[in-house]
Amino acid sequence: MNLSVLRKTLSDRWAGTLVYALGILGYILMISAVYPTFKKTMAAKSELLKNYPKGLLQFFGVQNINAASFNNYMTIELVGFIWVIIMAAFVIAWTRAMISGEIRDGTMELLLAQPVERWKVLVSEGAGLLAGIAALTVVTAVGAIAFGSAFSAKVSYAGFAAFLPLGICLGLAIAGYSLLFSALLDDPRRAAMAATGLTLFFYVLHFVSQYSSVVAKIDWFGVFHWYNPLSVLDSGNVPVKSILILLAFAAIGFGAAIAVFQRKDIK
Repeated sequence: MNLSVLRKTLSDRWAGTLVYALGILGYILMISAVYPTFKKTMAAKSELLKNYPKGLLQFFGVQNINAASFNNYMTIELVGFIWVIIMAAFVIAWTRAMISGEIRDGTMELLLAQPVERWKVLVSEGAGLLAGIAALTVVTAVGAIAFGSAFSAKVSYAGFAAFLPLGICLGLAIAGYSLLFSALLDDPRRAAMAATGLTLFFYVLHFVSQYSSVVAKIDWFGVFHWYNPLSVLDSGNVPVKSILILLAFAAIGFGAAIAVFQRKDIK
């Protein structure tokens, strides 16, 4: 790792990361403030909830609506879908700029003109990305605990603590293949589109797997098969197997990106 590259990466990205973090906190504050009203309203409509379309609920990562459960509410309103979109957008935007973006802007030639090896450049910038992913995940967990408690919700401290490694590893898994696309494609827009398309494919694949045993087997090769935030929030247990597999996604993608970048012709 090259500390100069890492410091430059953090210096260039801290403002954008702060915007994402403030956006997440603002959204959590809003949905936490609404939760007491939601809880009362949904409790009065228990029969309606029983007939709620199961497919729509599964799209947001739950099997049913439990108005008394803050974990269930936060999964539907945040970590089951919206947070995934935010994290994917953050990661794809960051990796888009790491290789293809720097080549397009001409900064990569200047960077490689210094006495630093290519793999160290990616490792250093990747460490900065890890810091950004961890920061957003911590902000999410702390924000949910703080605002949920402020509005008298029954918050699972152990659940949100267990969510931290799962959320970080999901971000790293998305970063792995996104960085690979950035290394393979010279146009950063195409790299971002490819990463976005694959992320969407994995999410739809996971959704459809609820209805097809054949697709369910294929879903094992998608990142969202290993992301089940509600069960983690409810149990308070760290899903070790899921974390290891998500880390494997990240390692394969990152390793392949380094291999491609090592041989890439920088013009």
